[in-house]
Amino acid sequence: MSFKEIIDKVVADGAAYCDIRKEHWNKTSLTLKDGVPEMVAQGEEEGAMVRVFYGNGWGCVGTNDLDDIQETANRALTMAKKSARYKESETDLADIEINQDKIKIPMKEDFRDISAEEKLSFLKELEYNLSKNFVKSTDIRYRDSLVEKEIITSEGTHIQMEIPRLVAYLIVTGKSDTIQRASEGTGGTGGYEITEKTLDKTNVVLDRLETLLEASTPPSGKMPLIMDPHLAGVFSHEAFGHAAEGDLVASDNSCLKGKLGEKVASDIVTIKDDPTMEGYGSFPYDDEGTKTRNRVLVKEGTLNDFILDRENAWKLDLEPNGGARAEDFRVKPLVRMSNTIMEPGDMKFEELLEEIKGRGVYAKASSGGQVSPAQGTFQFNAQESYLIEDGEIVKPLRDVSFNGFTLDTLQNITGITDKLETGIGHCGKGQTAPVSDGAGHVLVSEVMVGGRE
Repeated sequence: MSFKEIIDKVVADGAAYCDIRKEHWNKTSLTLKDGVPEMVAQGEEEGAMVRVFYGNGWGCVGTNDLDDIQETANRALTMAKKSARYKESETDLADIEINQDKIKIPMKEDFRDISAEEKLSFLKELEYNLSKNFVKSTDIRYRDSLVEKEIITSEGTHIQMEIPRLVAYLIVTGKSDTIQRASEGTGGTGGYEITEKTLDKTNVVLDRLETLLEASTPPSGKMPLIMDPHLAGVFSHEAFGHAAEGDLVASDNSCLKGKLGEKVASDIVTIKDDPTMEGYGSFPYDDEGTKTRNRVLVKEGTLNDFILDRENAWKLDLEPNGGARAEDFRVKPLVRMSNTIMEPGDMKFEELLEEIKGRGVYAKASSGGQVSPAQGTFQFNAQESYLIEDGEIVKPLRDVSFNGFTLDTLQNITGITDKLETGIGHCGKGQTAPVSDGAGHVLVSEVMVGGRE
């Protein structure tokens, strides 16, 4: 039976809705640790996820046996019926435009035409470029993937997509009185041509490590903070973006619940999540077959929208905007971000420095942290930082962290530079999703900085 015939049968058996998402993956993963290959994996896999909506219950079953889709659909229907018996709250799917579309994101240089040996040679070239006397260890990681997706729904949507992605990470470690690590990632939606960006980052990561090895411990207390574009992008994604995910809002696990249309940031702050722009987190349709669009979450300080799949759009009485993403065919889609950007402003970096009277910190790149979307709190660690005194950068710092309340910090943003820079990452939420984030340099007038003084 065809996928359409299987879907029609599920609906005839009483389901309100059914979709099938078929995927074929072509992947390569390489890791070079201190010049020695630790992982060389290349292969293909395919499978499908069947989702069935019955009453108020969902049944979602994945399989890697495409000859067994009828049985998979039967299991999903049975699961949905059992779920509906115990589901007390009402739910449904918000309406979307029905589309039939076929999209292939191009690669200037198809990474499938590059052998694993050639890719490994490229990593060895990177490793050679990172060979400095202050570097004690190197870790270079490369991943590429091409996914071919087909999404068919009982409403008539039929989407076919080919999405290529490539990412590389450079991680270097050195030792002075403490062990220090610096890292930098590059990636995007496209082909092997993206690797050219990685070569440009070797000097960045080397300069960062060398600075850290000579840096001092930081001050602590409330003070002005300048975030570089990459750290400001991570803040936009982690501290704010997760709170703007519709499933967290609908389940009362977001500090943004009930604040749509209210001021949540200073007037100069506009934050968008845009899967249609060029970036590592780009995609033309989400995994429910909804056409994506630019989601302006904060517009000139006012909360304007959330990231939404169809079910949570229904719960919040809003329009779906293409926010459903699944890691692969084994799992159901969740509400996820794509390319999360704090829009640039109109200032220059020197002007941000001039705003700082007394002592402040300039923090660059992220080395992790934690957030609570429900409580609206965050804590971030910067890879590289500098002490600012009376508008002048004085000396490098290390082990800088800062924390606070997300909405207070957004209100305390008093300057953003006019040049946008973006970075890449992998966002975890039970599943992993490729994402981008970015901003200009961002001045926060006051935030709690942690240090050892």
